[in-house]
Amino acid sequence: MLFTIAAKSLLQRRLAAALIIAAMSLSLMALLITRSASSELRASFASSVSGTDLIAGARANPLQVLLYSVFRLGTPTQAVSAERWTDVAQLPQVQWSFPLVLGDSVKGFAVIGTNDDYFAHFRFGNKHPLTSQQNKPLAFATPTTAVIGATVGRELGLKPGDAIILSHGAHQHSFHQHKELPFIVSAVLQPTGTPVDRSVHVHLAALEALHNEQWLHRFVHHDHNDDRHDDDGHDDQKHEHNAEETEALVLQFSDLPPPTAISAVFIGLKSRALTFQAQAAINAANSEPLTAVIPGVALTEFWQLIGNAEQILKVLSGLMLVTGLLGSVAMLQVSVAFRQQEIGLLRLIGAHPLYLFALLQVEILLLTGSSWLIALALSALVQSIASPLLASYMGVLLNPQWWPAGTGWLLLISIGLSILAGLLPALSAYRESSHPGAA
Repeated sequence: MLFTIAAKSLLQRRLAAALIIAAMSLSLMALLITRSASSELRASFASSVSGTDLIAGARANPLQVLLYSVFRLGTPTQAVSAERWTDVAQLPQVQWSFPLVLGDSVKGFAVIGTNDDYFAHFRFGNKHPLTSQQNKPLAFATPTTAVIGATVGRELGLKPGDAIILSHGAHQHSFHQHKELPFIVSAVLQPTGTPVDRSVHVHLAALEALHNEQWLHRFVHHDHNDDRHDDDGHDDQKHEHNAEETEALVLQFSDLPPPTAISAVFIGLKSRALTFQAQAAINAANSEPLTAVIPGVALTEFWQLIGNAEQILKVLSGLMLVTGLLGSVAMLQVSVAFRQQEIGLLRLIGAHPLYLFALLQVEILLLTGSSWLIALALSALVQSIASPLLASYMGVLLNPQWWPAGTGWLLLISIGLSILAGLLPALSAYRESSHPGAA
C-alpha cells in the first residue's frame, strides 16, 4: 500500500518527477560508463602487446617510446641506426627481436616496416599470435608484399591481390606518394582489437628502397625507359599498370638496399629475470644512446597520467547525481506545502505521522530506483553502440558491461544519499501531519 500510494503521488507530478529521473539517470549512466570504460580501456591497452619484455628506441621518455611503437601515437625523436639495432639483437640476454620502421601511411593508416620475425614473435592479448583471414602462413614472400590489418581491409575495401600506394608521412592527405613501387596485398589479418588492425605491414628493406634516391633512380629509370615510347603521356593509365610492371621486374630481396635506420626494436629475453640486466645494458652510455622500455611499467605510468582526468570525470558525474538528488528534494519539499489536503485525508483514514514520513522517503527511493534502471539500460546501449566504432576507428576493443565492477557499492551509496536527501521533505510532511491545523 505504501509503495502504491507513493507511485500514484509521483504520477500526479509526472513532469517534475520525469525531469528529476532524467537528471539522475544521466549522472548514473556517466558514472557507469566511466567505470566500465576505465577498466576495459586498461585491459585493451594492456592487451595491445604481450610476450615482449623490452621495447628499445632512440633516447626519449619511456612513455613516448611506448606510444609511438605500440599505439602509433606520435613520432620517434630520431632514428636508430642499423648497427645499433644489430648490437642490441646480439646481446647475450636477447632470445629474439624484430624492428619497426615508422613514418609512412596508406590513406591515413600507419605503415609498419618490419621483417618476418614480427609475425613469428609479436603477441597480443593473452599471448595470441597474429593470424590471417586466409588461414595462410604470414611472411613477406616478395619485397612488394603487404600484410594489412582487419580495419584497413574493411575500410579501404582491400583484399589479397590488390595494389596499394604508400604515402610519405602519417597524415590522411599526403602530398608525396611513392608511386614508383606499388605493394600487393598478400593477406588480411584477423581482427585483434589493437592498433595492428589499423596498420599496413611491409618489409623494412622495401621501405628503405623507397627512401633511397640512388636506388629509386635506377628503378624509375628502368620504368621510364619503357614509357618514353608512349607519346600520349597518359600518366593515370601508367599508374594503373604499375603493379603489373613491378611484378614483371621479379624484384628480389637481394635487389634492395640494406636497412640503415629503424624506429624501435621489440625484444624477447631468454628469461624474465634478465629484464633489468638487459635494460641496463641497452640504456648504458653509448655514442648512440637508447631507451629500453618495460611495456607493463610504461603502461602503468600512462594510466597514472590520465588517472587525474578519470577522477575528474567521476567527480563531475557524482556532482550530477547530487544535483539530481537536490532537485528531487526541492520537488518533494515544495509539494509538501501543496499536499495539505492529501496529508489531512491520510490522517483522517488513520495514517500515523510516521507513515507519512515513510511515504516521502519511499517516493525519493522510487525516483532513485527508476533512475538506476534507466541508467543501466542506457549505459549498456551506449557501450554496445560505441564498442564497434571504437574498434573500427581507434583499434580499441571494449566489451560492454551492464554491471561494471563496484556498481553494487555505487547503488548502496546512492540509496544512502537518497535517504539522507529525503529527510528534509519527510520531516516537513511529519510536522504537517502532526499539526494539521498549521498553515
